[in-house]
Amino acid sequence: MTRNKIYAIVEGHGEADPPNSGQLPAAYVLINKLLQAQQCYTLFTPSRHRPWRLRSCGDFDAQGTLENVVQAHFLFDDCAALLILRDLDDGCAAQTGPQIANRIRAIAPLPFSVIVVCAVREYEAWFLASLETIQPGHVYPGNPEGIRDAKGWLAQNFGYREVSQQSEYTSGMDVASLYANNRSRSFTRLYDGFIETIQAYRSGQVVVTP
Repeated sequence: MTRNKIYAIVEGHGEADPPNSGQLPAAYVLINKLLQAQQCYTLFTPSRHRPWRLRSCGDFDAQGTLENVVQAHFLFDDCAALLILRDLDDGCAAQTGPQIANRIRAIAPLPFSVIVVCAVREYEAWFLASLETIQPGHVYPGNPEGIRDAKGWLAQNFGYREVSQQSEYTSGMDVASLYANNRSRSFTRLYDGFIETIQAYRSGQVVVTP
C-alpha cells in the first residue's frame, strides 16, 4: 500500500472528535489546509481513523506512553507522516518540542516522518492570531500566545465552544497569511514542520522535526 496519509496524535477533544457525523475533526481540517497551502496534492488525511487522543499532558510526558502510541501507527501501512500536537500551557516550546522529538528518534527505524509541535499555551491561540479571517472585522489586539485562556476569551467574546466549533474555526484560518505574518511562533514551527516533511516525502526520506 502507498504511504500517503498523515495521521495525528493530539490532546484535546476538539482536535480529535468530529463535531458531527461526516465532518472532519479539527486536526485533520488543519492538516488539509496546510497541505493545500503548500500545494501538496499527494498526501491526505485518513478517512477511517480519527486522530489518536492522549488524555492529558501527563500522557505525553510519561516515559513510554507516547512511544507506544507512535509504534501503534506502524500498523497503518499507508502512514507517510505523523503529527504530534499538544497544548503547552505554561511550558517552553523551545525545550519541550525537541525533547519529544529526541524520544521519537530513539524509536528506530521509523517507517514514516514525525512532526512534533507544541502550541504555545493552547491550540486556540492560533485562532486569536488569525481572528480577522475567522471573525471578519475583528483583530485580536495583543500577543496571541501571551493570553492564558484563549478558549475562555473566545467563549466570552464570540460564544466559542471547543468540541462543536473547533473544526469550524480551523476552517476559517488563513494559514498562509498567518505564516507570512509570523504572529504565532508555534504556528510558524508547525508550518515549517510541514515544509520539511513534504520535502522529505517527495525525496523518499524520513525526518523527525524539529
